[in-house]
Amino acid sequence: MRHIFFPLFALAMTAGAQSASDPVLMTINGKPVTKAEFEYSYYKNSSVEGAVEQKSVREYVPMFINYKLKVAAAEAAGLDTLSSFKQEFRTYRDMQLTPYMVDQAYIDSIAHGVYDRTLKQLGGKDLIRPAHILIAVAQKATDVQKQAAKAKADSIYQALQGGADFAQMAKQFSADTGSKEQGGQLPLLGPGATVKEFEEAAYALKTGETSQPVLSPFGYHIIRMTERKPLDPYDSVKVQIMAMLKQNNIEEASAEHRIKQIVDASNGRLTREAVLDSVLAAHIDHEPSLRYLVQEYHDGLLLYEISKREVWDAAATDTLGLTAWYKQHKKDYAWTEPHFKGYVYHLKNVKQEKDVKKFLKKHADGEWRKLLKETFNQDSVSVSISGPYLCKAGDNRYIDAYGFKKGNETKPMNGFVKTGVYGKKLKQPKSFLDVKAQVTNDYQAEKEKLWVETLRRRFTFTVDEQVLSTIKEMPAAKQ
Repeated sequence: MRHIFFPLFALAMTAGAQSASDPVLMTINGKPVTKAEFEYSYYKNSSVEGAVEQKSVREYVPMFINYKLKVAAAEAAGLDTLSSFKQEFRTYRDMQLTPYMVDQAYIDSIAHGVYDRTLKQLGGKDLIRPAHILIAVAQKATDVQKQAAKAKADSIYQALQGGADFAQMAKQFSADTGSKEQGGQLPLLGPGATVKEFEEAAYALKTGETSQPVLSPFGYHIIRMTERKPLDPYDSVKVQIMAMLKQNNIEEASAEHRIKQIVDASNGRLTREAVLDSVLAAHIDHEPSLRYLVQEYHDGLLLYEISKREVWDAAATDTLGLTAWYKQHKKDYAWTEPHFKGYVYHLKNVKQEKDVKKFLKKHADGEWRKLLKETFNQDSVSVSISGPYLCKAGDNRYIDAYGFKKGNETKPMNGFVKTGVYGKKLKQPKSFLDVKAQVTNDYQAEKEKLWVETLRRRFTFTVDEQVLSTIKEMPAAKQ
């Protein structure tokens, strides 16, 4: 079924391209781009602050063309035929389509089920909202500790009987960190929600009553009943149940249930993918925003993969190219102040300092992290090393003190007795590695520029100036 339904999807993506109300604005590598598709991209990107620097329509045209040319290059390279691409694209596409398959009857049945199970669990009992003060007793507490806890609980109970404020006493004495800041208040509970000892004592209370200290596996509880009531009718709690179900992705579950029903009813003629292809075909002509959103993600995935292959990874791994670029533009990467390049170390034994420096001299450019434990820290951590750093004065307090001899940060890190640095000050970068991030970014930008120039020669593209003139500018672009 896949080979039958996927062409329907491809057809739907271009449906309406020749309509009079949505004329073709561009043709890029033989594929039409309608005015509406361009407007969707232009207005969407222009509404994101700084995304396209509020470009005018004519300023945005070459950016859009370059984007589509990169997508054409990805398709020419067959990236859209890779199983990894298809899987990721369909996952996103399905996320946009499942809302059309939401089965409200299914959701209603689940909501009724939640209510009926709650009603059954209550077994005719009320819902209760108790507050409590917990005086904790450890599982292995001695008799003396248990007696002390009981005495403390009794003392608090007597204070409450004398008029002390329950909420304030809970904040001051309760060991239940989850409720003490709320004055000991717990949420609505039903049978089975707490330990047996707590539940029995709580259900024995009327609203406003306070229990004597009750022992449970957690310690002594002083319980006050703040509210108790029967479960409200379904219609009264339906909104809350629906909200809870929505938080637990009930809409997605209902859509999957409906899709499964359709697949099962087809007796093997349909797959899940085929069902969603047909959903897309049914809605795409009437909802341009859906069509362009799906197309945008399709093209965005291809753009990412082709850019990664042709520019980002190619530039980042091209050591010779990066070196040559740095040498040609060396003045662009000059520092205005010295930098320290090296490591910070902390020692528990000052006699280790000489050995640590020898260690860094030998392994700084290798697997020093892996070797650190077996060299110095087999039994316990006696040496801590961080880095490598490449920073100017003011960036690191330890390097300021020990590398630049500035500042007063001479106190070692907690648990250590000696701090120092290993490395050297550089007036200027020694190679592109010392300014690798900046060099790589610039080199990537240059490779992308040259790549786009190649694409503009490789693929054909035209723009209908008459249609272009009918596109309205974003307000900010007119200023």
